[in-house]
Amino acid sequence: MKKTLDYFFLEAGINHFGQLDQANKILGYFLNSSFRNITYMIQSEKFYKKYKKRGLDFKLSDNFYFNAIKECKKKKKKFGLAVCDAVSFKDKRDLNVDFYKLLSIGIDDYELIEMLKIKKKPIFISTGFNVTERKIKKSIRLFYNSNPIQLLHTPMTYTLDELNLKKINIYKKKFKLPTGYSNHFNNKEIFSLLSNYKPNSVFLYCKPIKKKGRIYPDDQHAFYLNELENIKSSYNYASKVKQFNVKRSFSNKKISKVKIFNEIKF
Repeated sequence: MKKTLDYFFLEAGINHFGQLDQANKILGYFLNSSFRNITYMIQSEKFYKKYKKRGLDFKLSDNFYFNAIKECKKKKKKFGLAVCDAVSFKDKRDLNVDFYKLLSIGIDDYELIEMLKIKKKPIFISTGFNVTERKIKKSIRLFYNSNPIQLLHTPMTYTLDELNLKKINIYKKKFKLPTGYSNHFNNKEIFSLLSNYKPNSVFLYCKPIKKKGRIYPDDQHAFYLNELENIKSSYNYASKVKQFNVKRSFSNKKISKVKIFNEIKF
């Protein structure tokens, strides 16, 4: 039987502030939810050093990762790392994760790419921060024979007009690869609209709890844990309604069920 990834991915990012209780709160929610995949972000060493000087240590212990991977395997769920920097990844490369997300700021870190190639795990390549098509082509070429690849349309904007969701299908045709969507938009209504573009995956940042005065690193585009199931449901509902309307309009024709999501093989 082929092993596949479900199409929704939760992203903890660094919204745990390096605090074990917050990291476990996100993990605990995930393990008991309908979501099948989660990532935690490994930031650059430069980032960690910058904030440590300000008294903030965003790093989680290796014990957290070992335990998180173990618990995910028990529940038959997938645990991944979002990475951007060869130096910070070196300490985590021995973790037995299921997949990696290559952040757009690491797309030309060729030392990092070589380390990821050795792992031979599925790679999701983020295309945010004005990543050029030339860089996308080069990263695809580097990973092509070693890792299953999926691109992620990653618009870094809070303006609806600049989301350019058409790029999902443009990338599919141009690069002949499955293409997902990594959300950085601050309105959850976008997910009903998104279903029209049939992304192969949807990456969704989350944050633990609403607390007065607390601003999370991904605060503007992350959603609280108690909002996530409704977001997923609204997306799925919009997809089903669209399929139903298509079928009804062609009621005299035999049409096959629309396959919305391609699957990544392990």
